[in-house]
Amino acid sequence: MKPLLKSIIYLSFIGILFSGCYLKSVHPLIPVNQAILVDGIEGRWETKDQRWTIFNDMNSIPNVSISGLNVQGEMSFSAGEGDSIDSEDNTYFILFEDLQDDLSDTVFFIGSIGELNNQKYLDLSLFDLARSQTFENNHLLPVHTFSRLNVNSEELTLEFFKDSWIKSLIESNQVRIKYEKLDDDILITASSEELQKFIEKYGDDNEAYEDPTILKKQFQ
Repeated sequence: MKPLLKSIIYLSFIGILFSGCYLKSVHPLIPVNQAILVDGIEGRWETKDQRWTIFNDMNSIPNVSISGLNVQGEMSFSAGEGDSIDSEDNTYFILFEDLQDDLSDTVFFIGSIGELNNQKYLDLSLFDLARSQTFENNHLLPVHTFSRLNVNSEELTLEFFKDSWIKSLIESNQVRIKYEKLDDDILITASSEELQKFIEKYGDDNEAYEDPTILKKQFQ
C-alpha cells in the first residue's frame, strides 16, 4: 500500500477511535508503575466488527507485523510522563483490528490495568512502532481513554467513558475537574491522582459509560 494512502487510513482510523464519544485525557488513569496483571486477559478476543489481541510479553508473539514493520525480540520505549515500558512491566501490548475495513492497518496500543472501587479499569494510549516522530504523527493528539473492564474465561467486556457524560457535568457545574475545550470535545487535563479520585467518586454511575463492548475469547 502506498505510504500516503496508509497514512490517510491510519489517521482516519485513529480519528474514529480517539475522538467524538470517548472521554479523552492528557494523563493516564493508570500510570505504568501502578499497573497490574490480570489472569486470563491475554489472547485474542473478537466481536463481529473488532479483534483485540492482548499480550504482556512481546516474545509471546514471535512475529508481529504493524504498519509494515516486523517486530521481534525485546522492546523498550517511552510511554509518556517519564514512564518506560518493556516486556517485563505490568503493561499490555494490544493490537486492535477493525474487521469491517479490509484496508485498515493494525493499530498498536499500550494498555495499563488498575483497580479502583473494587473494579478494574483499562487505560489505553496509542503507540505505533512504524511511525515514531513523523510529520503526521506530530499532528496526532497523545491521549488516554479509559474503560471499565470485566473478564472471564470466555468474555472480555469493555465499557468506555462517555465524552458527553463528563461534558454535561462540567457545563452544569456539577463537577470540578481540570479540562480544556477542543471545539465540541472535552480534553481532561487533570493529573493521574486527580483522575483516580474522580473515578472513585463517580465510577459507579452507569450513565458514565458507553454501551458495553463484549468480546468473545478465540481459542486456537
